[in-house]
Amino acid sequence: MEEYKNSSMYLIKLIIKWKVQFIIISIIAVLLSILFSSELFIKPRYKSNAIVYPANILPFSEESKTEQLLQILQSSHIKDSIVKKFDLAAHYGIDLSAKSAQYYLTGQYQAFVSISKTEFESVKIEVTDTDPQMACDIVNEVIIQLNNKISSIHKEKSREVAELLRKQMNLKLTQLDSLNKDLQELRIRYQILDYNIQTEEVTKAYLKGLGSGASGKGFKDIDLLMRNLEEKGGEYYKAKVAYDGAILAYNRTREEYDNTLKELNKKFTYTYVISSPS
Repeated sequence: MEEYKNSSMYLIKLIIKWKVQFIIISIIAVLLSILFSSELFIKPRYKSNAIVYPANILPFSEESKTEQLLQILQSSHIKDSIVKKFDLAAHYGIDLSAKSAQYYLTGQYQAFVSISKTEFESVKIEVTDTDPQMACDIVNEVIIQLNNKISSIHKEKSREVAELLRKQMNLKLTQLDSLNKDLQELRIRYQILDYNIQTEEVTKAYLKGLGSGASGKGFKDIDLLMRNLEEKGGEYYKAKVAYDGAILAYNRTREEYDNTLKELNKKFTYTYVISSPS
């Protein structure tokens, strides 16, 4: 106890002896802390964010639309577009000629541009920067680039579908041309114009002619057409059914092709901005 009192008294005497120096050091420490915490040494960072929901997004896999949105937002395409537009390498003070430039640039981008999924299946885009306007502008540009990228993906998919449908239409046209030639030959060479109607009418005329004992040119023409229907009627019927089916298939494909072209030329927005950046 006596030893503790002695050390305490010694400390008090020491403080009293060097009180001026202690006061000066304390003042200097306070001034330095104020100075180094000022904007001269530590620039304040400003935060801007937006909340968006996916819209008009076609399913590509088992992932939800929100997860697809996240995948695209976190893609190198979005990052590279933002880095280029705002010259973030210069803004972050990174020398692009250095070997590790891309490593540090990506690190800075990921540190100050945050993309995250909320509990309500929306996506939060948040940017912090020493320039408040740049932080806001980057958030807006991320949304613009997101829409552009999804639009590009959808248009590419629509172009592929349109090209596939165009090839199908060409195949159907070739099939129709071949069937039409077969039908034309049967019409011209065998006078078969409508199998169902002619079969009914020719049968009636033939039976009537037989019943009346007709044997002139008119009956011979009916007899020839009757034989043509017996020999080539089935062939004509099959070709006509195939032709009508091909026409229906072609018309359906053409309608789908026209709708795909309409979708290709439409301009969609792929995000609902719930909370705009400021």
